[in-house]
Amino acid sequence: MNGAAPPPPTTIKDTIDANSGRFEFLKQTLTLGLAGIGGVAALFTDPSRVPSDTLSKWVLVLAGAGLLFVVAFAVMGLSAYANLLTVTAKVPQNPDDVDKYSKGVRGHARVVIIALSLALAGTVTFAVNRLFAPATTPDGALTTAAGFVAKETGLTSDRIHFDKIETDSDAYVVMFTVPTTGNAFTVRVAKKDGAVSQASQQKKP
Repeated sequence: MNGAAPPPPTTIKDTIDANSGRFEFLKQTLTLGLAGIGGVAALFTDPSRVPSDTLSKWVLVLAGAGLLFVVAFAVMGLSAYANLLTVTAKVPQNPDDVDKYSKGVRGHARVVIIALSLALAGTVTFAVNRLFAPATTPDGALTTAAGFVAKETGLTSDRIHFDKIETDSDAYVVMFTVPTTGNAFTVRVAKKDGAVSQASQQKKP
């Protein structure tokens, strides 16, 4: 018979040796992606932690989307690796299946690298923007605090009574009264980045 001889079947050891680096990479990035998603989710447990400027919001979305892709494709890559081990152990082997799952592991690892790059770019941009954000002014702190109270109470800003604003070491302390409920709000706005760092309300006597 003419033609080249078929390649020898791949052994389990060959498969593990060839893909051990990708397997470890996918495992580590899965852990990293899940931890990153937990960190992003923690920002939304407290309304005061949510950035107010548009740039920070969009780069946070970019970082979160990148982390979601990291987790999704790391899981799919690990699944492809498990399938590769399964088809390699079969007797007789189907070379097409071995090739398909081997390419799947490589392809998913490449997507994870791209997604990690996007998540890193978003995270670094978010951090740099927060680090070098211009210090807020008293007027800016008043606007931020009024918007926060309006959101918390579901009222428009004109139905919230401004009492006074004080300066602390690292924040502006703004006080409001809500006439419809008789509650008093105290909102701390950080001088560094203009974010609400603390808020409380109490019933006025």
